[in-house]
Amino acid sequence: MKRMIAVFIPAYNEEKTIAAVVLLAKKSGKVFVIDDGSNDRTAELAKEAGAVVARREKNGGYGAAVKSAFVIARRTDADAFVFLDGDLQHDPDEIPVVAAPVLSGKADVCLGSRFLGKTLGAPMGRMEGVKLVNGLSSIRTGKEKLDFECGFRAFSKKAIQKIELAQNGYEACSETVVLALAAGLRVVEVPVTVRYFENGKSNTLAHGAGLVSHILNAIVRRKPLLFFAGSGFAMLSASALLGIFVVKTYYGTGVLATGSAFLTVFTGIVGLVLLSIGINIYTLETLLEGKRSGGSS
Repeated sequence: MKRMIAVFIPAYNEEKTIAAVVLLAKKSGKVFVIDDGSNDRTAELAKEAGAVVARREKNGGYGAAVKSAFVIARRTDADAFVFLDGDLQHDPDEIPVVAAPVLSGKADVCLGSRFLGKTLGAPMGRMEGVKLVNGLSSIRTGKEKLDFECGFRAFSKKAIQKIELAQNGYEACSETVVLALAAGLRVVEVPVTVRYFENGKSNTLAHGAGLVSHILNAIVRRKPLLFFAGSGFAMLSASALLGIFVVKTYYGTGVLATGSAFLTVFTGIVGLVLLSIGINIYTLETLLEGKRSGGSS
């Protein structure tokens, strides 16, 4: 029996490309476009191309559109639910590739990976920024070598039911993977082709800064010892290196580098403070967790 794929396309002001994406995606399954409050003809053209269109009255962000898609997916009869962008950044002909691990029962979530596949026309510094964000997400989850930020992905029925997103922006990309791993879902990757186009809508720098800020905030909340103690250790290491420089300079020239000496003391104090904060927060959370466990037993 043929396995069914449902394709979901979150879209905002994609009138130039949405029809082409829908027409190509229709070859793989039923297509749903979640129009996130576009002020152009995105919804109209998607419907003309054969998609089922769900329109949000106001632009809420990528994550908000994905939330709406999940609501629809939960009442849709399909064996795999594939998400991709509406700007032709992802190749709709690769939908079967992304859906395959879910359809075969090997995975609950399949992520398209730019690093396993091909990246075409990436702006200077873009992939390095993606690597940075992926690295921070890896610290957050303890899961290495995943492309957390690629929006080309597939979910099983089980995953669609279990994942409950909180973020409304692009942070939802990494949040989805974090929640999937936390729920014990099987997550795999497949190579995909990702194309970048000139004059994209989003401000890459602002977008990246927002993602980094969100992930760092999550690391601070979930792994305070790692964040604060790690930062403290880094500062203490810098203080030690500066101290060696000051001592060598003094014994070599007889001159005390007062600026470097002051910086040595300052970074050392900051390092100790950060290390102390990390240990104290970790100890407090451990005690509170022990009380919660004792109270629930």
